[in-house]
Amino acid sequence: MLVTHRFRAMNTDSAAWLWSDSPLAGVRLAEVERFFGQVEAELSRFRPQSGLSRLNAAAGRGPQPVSPLLLEVLALALDAARSSNGIFDPTILHPLRAAGYDRSFEQIDLGDAGPPPEASALSGGGWSQVLLDVAGGTATLPTGLGIDLGGIAKGWAVDEAARQLGRWGPALVDAGGDIRSVGAPGEPWPVAVPDPCDESRDLAVIGLADSAVATSSIGRRRWRRDGQAMHHLIDPHTGQPSRSDLHTVTVLAPTAVAAEVAAKVALLLGQEAGRAYLASRGFAAWLIDHQGRVEAIQHRRRGLCNNERKTQ
Repeated sequence: MLVTHRFRAMNTDSAAWLWSDSPLAGVRLAEVERFFGQVEAELSRFRPQSGLSRLNAAAGRGPQPVSPLLLEVLALALDAARSSNGIFDPTILHPLRAAGYDRSFEQIDLGDAGPPPEASALSGGGWSQVLLDVAGGTATLPTGLGIDLGGIAKGWAVDEAARQLGRWGPALVDAGGDIRSVGAPGEPWPVAVPDPCDESRDLAVIGLADSAVATSSIGRRRWRRDGQAMHHLIDPHTGQPSRSDLHTVTVLAPTAVAAEVAAKVALLLGQEAGRAYLASRGFAAWLIDHQGRVEAIQHRRRGLCNNERKTQ
């Protein structure tokens, strides 16, 4: 039978499902919530005592001891930066703060704040200067640099929780739309791809079996500053919220980390370059522009979506 556990973690609604007849199924699902709590306690930039906050506070002070968890996710983030030529940039903490995202989102005043910061001195781009010593368990940040692990930390937690649950049966984990399946209860898990412009409809329903889906959107976390609409997706070239022609990107990939990174990179690149980026990786995706028009990109290996451009 299917057992479900819903909880709140990483400032988003989360859930885990396990297909199991074991009387311990509920216990194993509750362990997912505890695991998410541990990840958030170590990787949140909003918690002063987290490992990530302590590392950011020690920028410019040489190698700092970090936990295996923080080291692993940092390595994933830097790999994503390298593979995307810096479009995915974990070193945009200071631009995020300067744009107004300086506290947990539910604490942000969504009304108008002061003028936006100058971009020139606040851009990211320092990811190549971050040094990791895996054997020694240390990380080194140069002076003035700060890291935000945000979505990639959530994707990693989803992947790891699904892997752990998968030891006991087919499992699915969802954290705010970052979804990973391990196995399937006889057939793929049905997962809806929501329309960001119309909550009453879905763009598609896909089947997940040992795969993942994630969405990046400028519509989720928005506020105003000096009359300008602001959001949390920072363009590393400008240090300002992205002005891409895309509003939302949803990507189907083997892991939640891969889907999360690809969705963010494609959105920041914009529709034309983002389309080429996704096609080069063979990922299925849905690209939605600011007018609500949808382009579905076919997965070259599995053909899980239509390759037609659709206008809504």
